[in-house]
Amino acid sequence: MGNGKRVVLYLRLSKEDLDKCGGDNSESIINQRLLLTDHALAQGWTVVDTYIDDDYSGLYDDRPAFDRLIRDSKLGKFDIVLCKSQSRFTRNMEHLEKYLHHDFVLLGIRFVALADGVDTEVEGNKKTRQIYGLTNEWYSEDLSRNIRSVFRAKMKAGQFLGSFAPYGYLRDPEDRHQFVIDEYAAGVVNLIFDLALQGYGSKTICYRLEDMGIDSPTVYKRKQGNYANVRAGEFTMKYNLWSTTTVNRILGNETYIGTLIQGRWEKVSYKDKKVVETPKERWVIVENHHPPIIAREKFDQVQKIIATRRYARKGEKVHLLAGRVKCADCGSTMIKSGYTTRKKEDWYLRCQLANKSRNQYCTAHLIRYSVIVDVVLQNIRELVTGVLENRDRKEQISQLLEQITEGDRALQETQKALRTAREKKELMNQKLSLLYEDRVQGNISQEQFLNLKGRFDQECDNVEKTVMELEEKADALEQEKSKKKDIEELIGKYCCFDKLTYEMVTDFIDYIEVGEKDPDTEKQEIRIHWNL
Repeated sequence: MGNGKRVVLYLRLSKEDLDKCGGDNSESIINQRLLLTDHALAQGWTVVDTYIDDDYSGLYDDRPAFDRLIRDSKLGKFDIVLCKSQSRFTRNMEHLEKYLHHDFVLLGIRFVALADGVDTEVEGNKKTRQIYGLTNEWYSEDLSRNIRSVFRAKMKAGQFLGSFAPYGYLRDPEDRHQFVIDEYAAGVVNLIFDLALQGYGSKTICYRLEDMGIDSPTVYKRKQGNYANVRAGEFTMKYNLWSTTTVNRILGNETYIGTLIQGRWEKVSYKDKKVVETPKERWVIVENHHPPIIAREKFDQVQKIIATRRYARKGEKVHLLAGRVKCADCGSTMIKSGYTTRKKEDWYLRCQLANKSRNQYCTAHLIRYSVIVDVVLQNIRELVTGVLENRDRKEQISQLLEQITEGDRALQETQKALRTAREKKELMNQKLSLLYEDRVQGNISQEQFLNLKGRFDQECDNVEKTVMELEEKADALEQEKSKKKDIEELIGKYCCFDKLTYEMVTDFIDYIEVGEKDPDTEKQEIRIHWNL
């Protein structure tokens, strides 16, 4: 016969439980149900409801069934909550105090956990519950720390831990931690980079992709059946529109040059689901992790363009020198200031400060865009194509190549000296270690030890100083070699050209200064600052 007590069963299984099986209810959930049902019947209680949270952590209270149980408790639908253990109900000390020691007490609800003998009706049981609560919380903290440690080790080993591969790649069916190229999507990524190199802004690139009927990454992945973005609603699927955010992420994503970057986000606490971006020094970066879609050179060129990007009207490109032309007097950027009367493809550039201040703080420095382009083209042509015609230029390039060879020799000699210095430093450390051992074992006196240690310390300082100087010299030679090599490659790359391109501007030009026109001579100085 029942005693009139209404009981509800609360069952939970988390992702970390090793005994989880397939199906909607795992074997462990079934076992919990059988255990609790038998106990309720033995006590003569009436089971009025069962709440099941399968695959949910006990650290949080935003579990669907748990949330429903709390709501029903306030409606007076039961008298007792029965669980297998207190940890099944919660692993969070704050929740333990809130529900078991406050809310349930006020509502007249009894809490019983079979495995650990928890019963809020038993006097003196509170301390036991609190000890269990602390133990459960410590367990969760240690588990979280261990999981993070394992994940970080896997990241450093080059294992991709995300759920879905980035757009342009697929997870390798033979190794789910690696990528293989998705040829169609990779072609779209290449197209986006090509359009950026041609000077198109992100919005215009979106329009071009939509006009060509290219699916957005979300739509494409859903059609492939390998993606589920819960934040992408019906709007994205219905209208299939590209966003500037997506384009910008693709253009700035080093994944496309074969680099895997993980660990950019982490949870604030094991007790909180909130995530924050981590400092860059904590990111796990693995280069040459997978086949690249974009060449490093193209990627770097696009980054330079983005860094100096200016915005054009819808559907238009920014002009070739946008953001690179400066007023020689105030340093302001020169901006478009109306088309010329000769042709619409040409326009005037004007000092931005003069334009905004109505010539109060600077003068216009007005100049035709085509004039600057002609000067830049002429200078690049003299630098590159003049090599074959100009003896001075030939001698300059010859000297440059000779300097590169000499730089290689200097770098090799420095690296050799650095290896020798490092070996000597290691040897000194070993000798110092042996000296300590001799003193501890009584092989030498305190006076002998101090005398030898002083000489060792002085010699170690000298070696350390030598190592630091050689490291700095080697770094400087590496940079100089790279810089000269870049110049050599540029000259070969642009041996033939007939017009200025965004790529050429990015490679050659840092910025251009325009002086005010001389009213007497009509001359206007244009100074080019090279990237070389």
